Amino acid sequence: MSAIRGASAGSTPYFLAGAIDGVPQLVDDSYRLRYQVYCVERAFLPAEACRDGMERDEFDAHALHVAAFDPHCAMAGTVRLVRQSDLGLPMFRRCRLFADEERFAAANPRLVEIGRLCVSRRYRRRRVDADAPGAATANGDYRGGERRSGRDEIFLAMTKALYHETKRIGASHWLIASEKSLQRMLAQHGISFRAIGPETDYFGPVAPYLLDIAELDQAILSGRFPSLADFLAGLEPELRPQAANTVVGL
Repeated sequence: MSAIRGASAGSTPYFLAGAIDGVPQLVDDSYRLRYQVYCVERAFLPAEACRDGMERDEFDAHALHVAAFDPHCAMAGTVRLVRQSDLGLPMFRRCRLFADEERFAAANPRLVEIGRLCVSRRYRRRRVDADAPGAATANGDYRGGERRSGRDEIFLAMTKALYHETKRIGASHWLIASEKSLQRMLAQHGISFRAIGPETDYFGPVAPYLLDIAELDQAILSGRFPSLADFLAGLEPELRPQAANTVVGL
């Protein structure tokens, strides 16, 4: 996994994550995992539209791709970070924004969208290690900041990698169309998005959320969230945040 950029920064005790765009075979593997989750298991997208068993669309040409791997180098999860282009961002084809949040719909190059977030079925309700401080319950459910399922570990590893890639491209805000349950889990780890639009049916019941990277920077620097303690490890010194009294908006 040495070819995965940022892998050390996106690691947890169980999973390793990083950017995979420099390894075409891994990008194809991420498309296959997306097909399995989005087309076969969840039926959010028509399987017949992906005759080669890989789910991809026009936004992938404008995206950074990240994946998480288990200790045996098997792909456990994948996610993409879509940059602004002439296509806009995927979310705005399905989601509406609250009237006072319309500024975030503009084609601002510092606004990027997290999407196609999925985890292999084998890890969604997997007991990672019953004796570890960050272990899941017996059925893999999430029970607060001190207990994590395998799925939660994968999400955190990929979020670390996304944070590094976001810093490298100079983006300032994350958008995501997400279920409330994911937002609750992330918030307990100091990764706090806020809703900027009403719930809609977009691969299930989701709402558009936004996170200001400057606010995440300060959560990392605060030292209050153990899950964020190593988010700066491996990040270039010139990209590391500085403590600030105010957060700059978009």
